[in-house]
This record gives sequence, C-alpha cells and structure tokens, in this order.
Amino acid sequence: MANFISEDQIEQAILQKLHTQYGFEVLNCFTQNPEDLNDRSNRTHKRDVILEDRLKEASIRLNPSIPEPVVDLAVARLTDKRQAMSLVAANREIDALIRDGIPVEYEAPDGKKVRDRVRVIDFSDPWANRFLAVSQLWIKGEIYFRRSGCWMMLSIRAWPFAWKKRSILPAF
Repeated sequence: MANFISEDQIEQAILQKLHTQYGFEVLNCFTQNPEDLNDRSNRTHKRDVILEDRLKEASIRLNPSIPEPVVDLAVARLTDKRQAMSLVAANREIDALIRDGIPVEYEAPDGKKVRDRVRVIDFSDPWANRFLAVSQLWIKGEIYFRRSGCWMMLSIRAWPFAWKKRSILPAF
C-alpha cells in the first residue's frame, strides 16, 4: 500500500508549525453545518471574513491614548463595505488605511482638537502584534458556502490574509 498524506494532515502540520515555531494562536472553526454561527469566530454573519471583536481589541490596545468611541468609528471605516468601488480602488484604500493608520479627529479633555491615526498593525514592533491562523472557516459567497480548509486564514490582528501554496493574499 502506498503512503498517503491527506489534506487534513498537511493542514494540521502547518498549523502546528505556525503555533510552535512562530507563536500563532490557532482557531479551528469547524462545524458540520455551514450555517452554524457557533464556530468560535464570533462573527455575526457567515459572509464576514474580518474577526471584528479581535480587530477592535487590538486597535484599542495599540492606541491607548485614543478614546474607545473614536477607535470604534475608525474600525467601522476600515471594515466598511466598498461595493461602489472597483476592486483595485478598494484594495488601495484598505492597504493605505492598514499601512498608514486610519485618520481620526476628536476633542481632547482640554477642548483641543486632536488629529491622530488609529493603527491596526504595529509595523515598528512586529512582536506587539498577535498572529492568528484560522482553519475550517465557512464563508458564505454569493451562492455557495466555501470552507477555508487547506486555505487557512492567517490573521494579523484579525485582518485576514488567505494562505495557499506559499503565497499570502489579502482575503477581501
């Protein structure tokens, strides 16, 4: 009998390596029923690919001097749907917001207007980021459900990136 390695064995080996060698947290979202929202991702809809609770937590932690309601508005701006935009324009906008921070303006306790940027990834100190590998995540498309399976969702601060065969692609 020939040796056989299943996709599941490959996926589990990669997840183990990401966890033990690179410090990724691993989140297995397997459910039998694609409609089941109790998959440990805390999403409100199966179309969502951004783990908003983790994104918010990270944004608050990375930006302790910015009031939480302002961070909430920045996260909402980042995760806003961009249906009216071309894919290229939407990708560029999201890339700039992730790379440069989300511009915000708010009133400080002393009454002065403050302009700042809400960071969602700490590029100056990569170890300040939390890394997450999500597997078996059901995602609802226009018609059908797809499961991440061997496509694992790698997340820096809950911003998803799809991994397959040595390439990392933004997953939006």
